[in-house]
Amino acid sequence: MNTLMNSKTQESASAAQHTQQPAHSVKTLKVSGIAMVLLLTQLTACGGGGGGDDSSPAPAASTPTTTTTTPTTPTTPTTPTTPETPVDPDPETPPTEPTPPATSIDDLVVDADFDLQAAFNLAISVGLDSTKRGYFSLCDQYEQNGAEITVNFESCLLRGALNEGSLGEDLLVANHQQHLVAVVWFYNGSDPIYQMWSYDMEADEQTLTIN
Repeated sequence: MNTLMNSKTQESASAAQHTQQPAHSVKTLKVSGIAMVLLLTQLTACGGGGGGDDSSPAPAASTPTTTTTTPTTPTTPTTPTTPETPVDPDPETPPTEPTPPATSIDDLVVDADFDLQAAFNLAISVGLDSTKRGYFSLCDQYEQNGAEITVNFESCLLRGALNEGSLGEDLLVANHQQHLVAVVWFYNGSDPIYQMWSYDMEADEQTLTIN
């Protein structure tokens, strides 16, 4: 009997222990929940404060102003003006020279013996007593050094072959060509004949003769 009672007593005690354990567990969960709520509240308060600081506008960076100084151009010194020459209130007027009357070609006076032509006629006559074949040249550019004469044959006014030692021509020569040289060449290599000619102011006709 005692054994049966002890057995029931142990069962009751065991059941009481099982009943007390769930109640203790519920209390522990409640305490833990309250602690979590407090912790979240603190975190929210901290986070809100930080967010409030971030939302404040940042101060705008000021742009430095640049001041440019323009160099001033030095002023050019003014040139002193030349004082005006005083004017004589009663200057003497120089006498005016008479203007010569205008002349025309009709007013020109020309000597009767003066020839206004720009050229003159030169009568050329070559008559050699020779049957040798020859050639005649009349030029206006030459140099004479004693007995030696150098002729520029590019400046010849007349060239022509002799016909049995003879040649006759009338040549129109410009007035400025008043000194000429005549040359007769021979084909057989004989020495050439040179003859100088100059304009004759006293002659009625200008002639060049080689005999």
